[in-house]
Amino acid sequence: MGKLSSIILLLILSFSSSEQNVVSNEIIIKGNVIYDFTLAELSTKYIATNDIFVLSEIAGSEGIKLLYNHASWSGNNAEKLPLKEFAKKIIDRNNNVNNINAILGNIQYAKDSVASSDYPQQVCLNYLPKGFSFSSRLCYTVGYDLGITYLNNSSVNISHKHYLDNCSEIKYYSIHELHHAGFNTLKKNRMPSLNISTYGEMSKLIAYLTHLEGMAVYAAYDERKKNNSLNDDPDYIALQDTLLMKKLINRYFEIYNHFMVDTIDTLTENDWSMFRELSSGDRLWYRVGSGMAEIIDKKTGREKLTSLISEPSENFINTYLLLKDK
Repeated sequence: MGKLSSIILLLILSFSSSEQNVVSNEIIIKGNVIYDFTLAELSTKYIATNDIFVLSEIAGSEGIKLLYNHASWSGNNAEKLPLKEFAKKIIDRNNNVNNINAILGNIQYAKDSVASSDYPQQVCLNYLPKGFSFSSRLCYTVGYDLGITYLNNSSVNISHKHYLDNCSEIKYYSIHELHHAGFNTLKKNRMPSLNISTYGEMSKLIAYLTHLEGMAVYAAYDERKKNNSLNDDPDYIALQDTLLMKKLINRYFEIYNHFMVDTIDTLTENDWSMFRELSSGDRLWYRVGSGMAEIIDKKTGREKLTSLISEPSENFINTYLLLKDK
């Protein structure tokens, strides 16, 4: 290769490398994951200025479209607000204006300590099948839950009190939410319907969400342990408490087995109350699901654990039940 050709090749490689890292101040691309700060940046601009024209920019962002689609799927937009009004509501300028400096600090932390090092993707790939490749966008937002996933894209709400109190939690929940995106990709982006009416449908939904959330909690466990961060989040505090976990496992299976008895029964309000117990309070499907993942991982290996993602989620629970007493 001649000297001129070598110089041209170095220039091409240099350009390619920079393009794969920072496309703009709002976008960082690492492999097949786009770390998207557009919505967070625009939201802080709106909070600081109260400029209604910024809302139009927000309405065009991929991040707000992701949140809006999730809200439509989950029922969190019961008022059926149009996109711009939905954005205004979740950004909640009046409450967040006092947190603007902390939110800006969290944006910078997420760029420097999460996205730039590609930390979430590198960790998640250890908890997904060998050869798996993401095709996902992880959006950082202001407003709307702790973090969400819809189809193969995810978000982390950096204005949430959990992150304002401890910014390092952003990196662990980035793992959590990005793992969801990989999980859904392996499920061929078939999000379960929440419009269900029978016990059979409920048992399948519970299995799916136990599998989804349990794997995501487990994916961040070793990183938290390595960094002495297990006590920074209630789920991981619970996972270290053997007696508490026995109680949670018993309650989880009381609920799960309730819906397995007769799959054609019609759901009642009491049944929906039991369903809500799985996600709130003791957060059963997060904590018990993570315990299931750990048992499968330790007794059969990572390859078996990750291969179950693409299978019906009932297989995840059944595999745990076969292994737990061995």
